[in-house]
Amino acid sequence: MSVTISKNKCNQFFASILVECEIIKKPKTGKQIGLDIGLKSFLTCSDGLVIDNPRFFRESQAELKKAQRRLSKKEKGSRRRVKARLKVARIHQKIARQRSNFLHTITSRLVNEYDFIAIEDLNVAGMVKNHKLAKSINDASFSEFYRLLSYKASWYGKGVVKIDRWYPSSKTCSCCGWIKQDLTLADRTFECKDCGLVEDRDLNASRNILNEALGVNSAIRTQSECKTEVVRHEAVGDEAFRVD
Repeated sequence: MSVTISKNKCNQFFASILVECEIIKKPKTGKQIGLDIGLKSFLTCSDGLVIDNPRFFRESQAELKKAQRRLSKKEKGSRRRVKARLKVARIHQKIARQRSNFLHTITSRLVNEYDFIAIEDLNVAGMVKNHKLAKSINDASFSEFYRLLSYKASWYGKGVVKIDRWYPSSKTCSCCGWIKQDLTLADRTFECKDCGLVEDRDLNASRNILNEALGVNSAIRTQSECKTEVVRHEAVGDEAFRVD
């Protein structure tokens, strides 16, 4: 339908071609999963799968710092400054491509393997205001992960539910529902004083997220048949299931 030519800061040209195509729905697997997102482990899944946070920016931070120092010392308008600027741009490009590949791989895997995905509605904009965590949060790119997962689920007929951001998923026992009010970030293991459950903090949270999302989804699907059909066919992504 159209072709757009663009050029990036590394002096590379790209042709973006717009075409019309039919998206084929993914086969149903009957599986459902809850995801706890964090900085130590990027994802902790309710089925026990743990995906580490790759931290691409921090891995290249020393190289980037060195390249930026060299750039700052070059004379403006000189050929050496142009070469130094390209060096910095290529490092940024490498980081961006690594992050994009990682996020696309994870989100595609989730959409292929699960029909129902439950996630937290994190306030990413508010989280980055913490200067101690801002760099790590931006490096993890939570917002981009949400975006990719949402549109892929919408494309392929899968469901994504965001639970209320104020739901105490980490403090609640996934077995009996007891709430540990004094849980701190330093506590990596959840211990229930009611039923005796001892479990990894993030694993417990992911199971609570799934249970809460299933309750929200059930409440929506018990509405009128007309509204249910709209949710199923017209808005399968995260916004379809959100409850204010």
